[in-house]
Amino acid sequence: MANIALIEAWALGPDVERFRYTSFSDEVFTTTTLVRITDADGFWGIGAYDSDTFGMWDRMPIETLRPLLPRVLGRDASDRDGVYAMVSEDGTSPFPPAVRSTIDTALWDLAARRAGVPLRELLAGGDCGSSLPGYASVPLLDDETAYRDALAGFVESGYSAVKLHAWGVPDRDASLLYGLRSAFPELVLMFDAEGRYDREGARKVAAACDTVGARWFEAPLPDFDLAGYRELRDEFGSVPVLPAGDALWQPELLANVLRFEPFSAVRFDVSFVGGPTPSVRLFQVAADAGLDVELISYGHTVIQAADLHVALAFGRTTYFEQAVPVEPFEHGVVDVLRTGSDGLVHAPAGPGLGIGLDDEAIDRIAFERLVVGA
Repeated sequence: MANIALIEAWALGPDVERFRYTSFSDEVFTTTTLVRITDADGFWGIGAYDSDTFGMWDRMPIETLRPLLPRVLGRDASDRDGVYAMVSEDGTSPFPPAVRSTIDTALWDLAARRAGVPLRELLAGGDCGSSLPGYASVPLLDDETAYRDALAGFVESGYSAVKLHAWGVPDRDASLLYGLRSAFPELVLMFDAEGRYDREGARKVAAACDTVGARWFEAPLPDFDLAGYRELRDEFGSVPVLPAGDALWQPELLANVLRFEPFSAVRFDVSFVGGPTPSVRLFQVAADAGLDVELISYGHTVIQAADLHVALAFGRTTYFEQAVPVEPFEHGVVDVLRTGSDGLVHAPAGPGLGIGLDDEAIDRIAFERLVVGA
């Protein structure tokens, strides 16, 4: 493997439709921080991280990378563990790992492209699955009529499953679940409360999830209310209860949390936890606990691809999360991931992530760029 010769990073601020995920928040500005690493032989790999802010774009991720990238330049591109240890200060860094995931994902993508195999096969050590059922992850809409209209369109396009984000108001959210089940009796429904409820509100919506046969109830409480999660699981045994997963990014922390048996499955995003390197360890923690891992893949195409390849490599994920509408998450790429008319998301067939970049489009929407190396 050759040494790292060039690193490019962009902060992307596309002019796209923006969304809300509860009635308690404003529309979010989603900044995509994109990294491309090229080795001395010309092989390259990419990684990305999405951050949500309000009122303006987020400069923090690319500024976090500014002092890190020169330290990565010149290192052996195959030494992913060494690079990960260096950029994370051997786990002592006070910064969350999400920004560093751009580097780790890019190095895994580079290695798989160099080997001429899809990333999922490099991670799995051989052949593995190439598709998962997709579910439409729906942002906050205006009212039940808007949800009915949207879900009818998703069903017509091939989705067999939908996850709802709603108002964060228990009575209203429960009523929405009852109404949509009546309108779509065969549709697989999931519900994401974004951690907005207290325990009483969570019980009310859990009862609605139970009645409508929801596939899972996600983030009813803050992730670290372990006793509250355990109470929900004990009372509503037929409803799988999942965390948001945003805060559970250390394998050692996750292992200790799971000792309390608060969740029905593990949930995290490859780009939140630091990339594929720690994801491998997190999947092992979940396997040791006998749990599935329902990965978050709500974000830019590069992030979706990383999560899909990791999910397929380890075979503990039952659904792929597809942010809808899809177009606002596809900027700057020439390949996209979409749920097809068969209800499945198929991984790209090419090497690595299988995603190519549109450099001209990236330059148009980048509000900051870093170049380190040749």
